Amino acid sequence: MTQDDPTGRSGGAGRDLRYGLDEALDGELPAEMVQRMRRHTDDCPECAEEWERVRALKELVRRSCADRAPSSLRERIAVHCRTVSVTRTETRTEADGTVRITRTSTVRRELG
Repeated sequence: MTQDDPTGRSGGAGRDLRYGLDEALDGELPAEMVQRMRRHTDDCPECAEEWERVRALKELVRRSCADRAPSSLRERIAVHCRTVSVTRTETRTEADGTVRITRTSTVRRELG
Protein backbone atom coordinates (compact mmCIF):
# COMPACT_ATOMS: atom_id res chain seq x y z
CA MET A 1 0.00 0.00 0.00
CA THR A 2 1.89 2.99 -1.19
CA GLN A 3 0.01 6.28 -0.98
CA ASP A 4 0.01 9.33 1.25
CA ASP A 5 0.37 8.47 4.92
CA PRO A 6 -3.16 8.09 6.34
CA THR A 7 -1.93 8.69 9.86
CA GLY A 8 -0.27 11.99 9.00
CA ARG A 9 3.05 10.82 10.43
CA SER A 10 5.25 11.26 7.38
CA GLY A 11 3.45 14.04 5.53
CA GLY A 12 4.64 12.81 2.15
CA ALA A 13 3.69 10.68 -0.80
CA GLY A 14 5.14 7.21 -1.13
CA ARG A 15 4.50 6.26 2.49
CA ASP A 16 3.68 2.56 2.94
CA LEU A 17 0.06 2.35 4.17
CA ARG A 18 0.79 -0.86 6.08
CA TYR A 19 1.96 1.45 8.85
CA GLY A 20 -1.66 2.54 9.30
CA LEU A 21 -3.20 -0.90 8.80
CA ASP A 22 -3.34 -1.83 12.48
CA GLU A 23 -4.88 1.51 13.36
CA ALA A 24 -7.42 1.21 10.54
CA LEU A 25 -8.50 -2.27 11.64
CA ASP A 26 -8.69 -1.17 15.28
CA GLY A 27 -10.98 1.74 14.42
CA GLU A 28 -8.37 4.32 15.38
CA LEU A 29 -8.31 6.20 12.06
CA PRO A 30 -10.92 8.53 10.62
CA ALA A 31 -13.49 6.71 8.47
CA GLU A 32 -12.47 8.57 5.29
CA MET A 33 -8.88 7.37 5.65
CA VAL A 34 -10.01 3.78 6.14
CA GLN A 35 -12.30 4.09 3.10
CA ARG A 36 -9.37 5.35 1.03
CA MET A 37 -7.28 2.39 2.18
CA ARG A 38 -10.12 -0.01 1.31
CA ARG A 39 -10.48 1.54 -2.16
CA HIS A 40 -6.78 0.96 -2.68
CA THR A 41 -7.13 -2.72 -1.72
CA ASP A 42 -9.84 -3.06 -4.40
CA ASP A 43 -7.17 -2.42 -7.05
CA CYS A 44 -4.14 -3.97 -5.32
CA PRO A 45 -4.24 -7.74 -4.69
CA GLU A 46 -1.04 -7.61 -2.62
CA CYS A 47 -2.49 -5.02 -0.26
CA ALA A 48 -5.87 -6.78 -0.14
CA GLU A 49 -4.06 -9.95 0.93
CA GLU A 50 -2.12 -8.06 3.62
CA TRP A 51 -5.33 -6.40 4.87
CA GLU A 52 -7.04 -9.79 5.16
CA ARG A 53 -3.98 -11.42 6.81
CA VAL A 54 -3.78 -8.76 9.53
CA ARG A 55 -7.59 -8.72 9.99
CA ALA A 56 -7.66 -12.52 10.43
CA LEU A 57 -4.75 -12.42 12.87
CA LYS A 58 -6.45 -9.74 14.97
CA GLU A 59 -9.68 -11.76 15.01
CA LEU A 60 -7.81 -14.90 16.09
CA VAL A 61 -6.14 -13.02 18.95
CA ARG A 62 -9.50 -11.56 20.05
CA ARG A 63 -11.14 -15.00 20.09
CA SER A 64 -8.20 -16.63 21.86
CA CYS A 65 -8.19 -14.03 24.60
CA ALA A 66 -11.96 -14.34 25.12
CA ASP A 67 -12.07 -18.12 25.57
CA ARG A 68 -12.46 -19.36 29.13
CA ALA A 69 -10.44 -22.25 30.48
CA PRO A 70 -12.45 -25.41 31.27
CA SER A 71 -13.86 -25.39 34.81
CA SER A 72 -11.78 -28.45 35.78
CA LEU A 73 -8.58 -26.63 34.81
CA ARG A 74 -9.61 -23.47 36.65
CA GLU A 75 -10.32 -25.55 39.80
CA ARG A 76 -6.93 -27.34 39.61
CA ILE A 77 -5.16 -24.00 39.25
CA ALA A 78 -7.11 -22.52 42.18
CA VAL A 79 -6.25 -25.50 44.41
CA HIS A 80 -2.60 -25.30 43.39
CA CYS A 81 -2.49 -21.58 44.17
CA ARG A 82 -3.93 -22.21 47.64
CA THR A 83 -1.31 -24.87 48.40
CA VAL A 84 2.16 -24.02 49.64
CA SER A 85 4.99 -26.53 49.45
CA VAL A 86 7.88 -26.08 51.84
CA THR A 87 10.96 -28.24 51.49
CA ARG A 88 13.39 -28.41 54.39
CA THR A 89 16.79 -29.96 53.98
CA GLU A 90 19.17 -30.66 56.81
CA THR A 91 22.83 -30.91 55.85
CA ARG A 92 25.94 -31.80 57.68
CA THR A 93 29.48 -30.90 56.70
CA GLU A 94 31.98 -33.66 57.32
CA ALA A 95 35.52 -33.06 58.51
CA ASP A 96 36.89 -33.69 55.01
CA GLY A 97 34.68 -30.91 53.56
CA THR A 98 32.01 -33.10 51.98
CA VAL A 99 28.38 -32.19 52.53
CA ARG A 100 26.02 -34.96 53.43
CA ILE A 101 22.22 -34.59 53.26
CA THR A 102 20.79 -36.22 56.30
CA ARG A 103 17.06 -35.59 55.81
CA THR A 104 14.73 -33.94 53.33
CA SER A 105 11.02 -33.42 53.93
CA THR A 106 8.26 -31.70 52.01
CA VAL A 107 5.22 -30.29 53.74
CA ARG A 108 2.08 -29.22 51.87
CA ARG A 109 -0.24 -26.81 53.57
CA GLU A 110 -3.68 -25.84 52.33
CA LEU A 111 -4.26 -22.12 52.56
CA GLY A 112 -7.69 -20.85 53.61
